[in-house]
Amino acid sequence: MTTILLAHGSPDARHAATLERLRARVAGPLDEAGRGSTHLVYIEHDHPRPDELGPGIADEVTVVPMLITPAFHARVDVPAAVRAFGAGGAHARVTSALGGHPLLLDAVDERLRAAGHDPGSPTLLVAGGSSSGQAGQSIRRLLDAHPREGWLTMTLAAPRAGAARGRLVVPATLAEGVLHDRVAALAEANGAPFIPGGLADTDAVARLVLHRVLG
Repeated sequence: MTTILLAHGSPDARHAATLERLRARVAGPLDEAGRGSTHLVYIEHDHPRPDELGPGIADEVTVVPMLITPAFHARVDVPAAVRAFGAGGAHARVTSALGGHPLLLDAVDERLRAAGHDPGSPTLLVAGGSSSGQAGQSIRRLLDAHPREGWLTMTLAAPRAGAARGRLVVPATLAEGVLHDRVAALAEANGAPFIPGGLADTDAVARLVLHRVLG
């Protein structure tokens, strides 16, 4: 059996380094659970790509989309990757993406604590977003279902004037990289404290990946 963590990829090397740390954290528990080897595979920018690894896999594959919000990648690139993993005769199973699970909010709590802040502090979660608005809706639904007093959300694609005022700004990104740094710039422009780091560097996201694979 093989587990694939299917990530977007980034031109920023910090992105792959962060996700590799996550892969290392979950690989041992997955192997002990009989899930075999665990690999990071990227949709773009980094390697390996699905068509590079797929032909060499002939056993059962579990694919975990490393996506926090719905996007073109979830609708188009993930199914294409699954087809590539089947090129070697493997049967591929796709789990739900990481988005929508309350463990992501626990991951934000961890980032706040790591930066020396109380998780109950007023906080603004900022996702990348797109013209479709799905990213913003996804984060809002998660926070509506699991409310945190004083927390707000928005996307870079649809900024809310004054939303950062009096709040800690946290990037809703798995890893440091281009989007992470754009959120940092937004915080600086608004004179708001920025909480650096990717959510993938938390125990909560490691638990979420294990939950997606093992159920």
